[in-house]
Amino acid sequence: MRDVLDRLHAASRELEGARDQSEVAQTAADLVLALTRSAQAVVALGGLGHELDRYDRSFSRVAGGSRSLTEAEVAELLAAAGLLPAGAASARGHSHGPAIGSLLRIHGQVIGALAVGRNAGYTDTERLAFEVFGSQVSAALSGSSSWDERWQSVERVERAHELAVQVLIALSSHAVKGRNLTDFYSRLARTVGDLVGATRVLFWRLGEDDMLSPIAGGYRVDPEFLVRLKPTRCEPGRDDLASQVVFNDLIFRASKTDQPPEFAYVLEILGVSSAISVPWRAGEERLGIVAAYDSTRPGGFSREDTWVLQTAGLAAGLVTRLWQAQDELRRSVERLTKVDSARQMLLKNMTTVVEKERKRFVTELHDDALQKLTAAELQVARLVAGEKIDARSLERLGTLLEQTESSLRRLVFDVRPPALENPDGLAQSILDRLAMLAAWGIKPDLDIDVPLDMTLDLKTLIFRQVAEALGNAERHSKASAVRVSLRVADGGVLGVVHDNGQGFDVAERSNLPGHLGLLALRERALMAGGSYKIASTPGEGTTVEFWIPLE
Repeated sequence: MRDVLDRLHAASRELEGARDQSEVAQTAADLVLALTRSAQAVVALGGLGHELDRYDRSFSRVAGGSRSLTEAEVAELLAAAGLLPAGAASARGHSHGPAIGSLLRIHGQVIGALAVGRNAGYTDTERLAFEVFGSQVSAALSGSSSWDERWQSVERVERAHELAVQVLIALSSHAVKGRNLTDFYSRLARTVGDLVGATRVLFWRLGEDDMLSPIAGGYRVDPEFLVRLKPTRCEPGRDDLASQVVFNDLIFRASKTDQPPEFAYVLEILGVSSAISVPWRAGEERLGIVAAYDSTRPGGFSREDTWVLQTAGLAAGLVTRLWQAQDELRRSVERLTKVDSARQMLLKNMTTVVEKERKRFVTELHDDALQKLTAAELQVARLVAGEKIDARSLERLGTLLEQTESSLRRLVFDVRPPALENPDGLAQSILDRLAMLAAWGIKPDLDIDVPLDMTLDLKTLIFRQVAEALGNAERHSKASAVRVSLRVADGGVLGVVHDNGQGFDVAERSNLPGHLGLLALRERALMAGGSYKIASTPGEGTTVEFWIPLE
């Protein structure tokens, strides 16, 4: 921003040296080319009204050379900037890059246009600098209408430039020192009031409800004065004064000493003797107005005071936008910090889950299959070599081996069902897992409607969630029935496992050490970018619900 302000200051000073309209226009085209670092620039003059539908003369420049634009190129650039209808451009075969433009006004009447273009787009800072410079070009053209008028007002224009620079310097300082936007507005209002000789300076903010209201942070604005200021509706297309200032860039200036006393009714409502108000904007975003009241000078506020207020309004819009961007950046950093902390915690929990999964695997292997193998080994050791094996011992030995094989198969099945790789492997694997519930006296029920083309990793993840929930039902629920439902919902797979068992207190169970099932269900869902929740009440069964995104 400082770099742009420096370039804007330099361009403004150089613009002062132009002595007539032609020189002002050509100098402005050269300066705005450098100010915005554009490839093409044009100043078009002609016409009086509220928009530019034609132009009489044009002054242009192309970067990297001394040539000017052709008339067709001028019309095309103005059309690209939205200042002329697209049909006004005669060179239809040329494709134009990004362009920005601004209408040049004197006393509310359009006298021309300023436009630049280049291949890359323009930043908000460059657009605001362009807007400020456009206002200065309008003022310079207004002051150069004749030699006599120019030399009579040269000291006033010089003073206005100095005041505008002081505003920019003060604004830079206030933006650094201000504790918040309200404090910044208060500091800027005080500076503007001192520079233009105003008794009061106030910012009016346009709200989302299209109501224009005074905001905190005014200069010498007491409660008694604020009571007289009522919010007013302000919308594009309305012909009231406030809407014209905000949306049509009307510069309002009035004093009771004017003859005839135009806008006397406004001064009467406000209870002031003189007033000026200008748009407060950030690029194309209309923020409201900046207003000054009760000039301390004879004759009220001058045109130069209006220029100072315009500079303050445009620069304040830039700072407001930057401040809002900083707040949003700070909130984003805070969100990212929280996300990173959550990620670190999640990784830590997953490490714990993996270790506990391994421990549980070893424990189940030791307490089940290995115990049965040990029993079988002891049974074999009791047999004496050469003796005949009795049928009862042989049957018991066979039973132990069958139980061992069943335990090992179940353990392997829980880790990775072999049927998962088939197109309908998920449904088949869940059916096989539900069939194991019969040994616990639990009646299973399955309702599944999911795509067959899911990846193996996704099917494995969903199966592990279902198997974990069923394992908890087997070990803890004492249920007589379990229902499993899998459906597609919101771009993912929604799984629900419900049992009619004894239930439990979720808060207490989640805090019990060693209760791995609930932790694994939650962490596995979160790591996949999904969600998980469990609902249970003692005596009323348990419902486990999880959602896993399909992509």
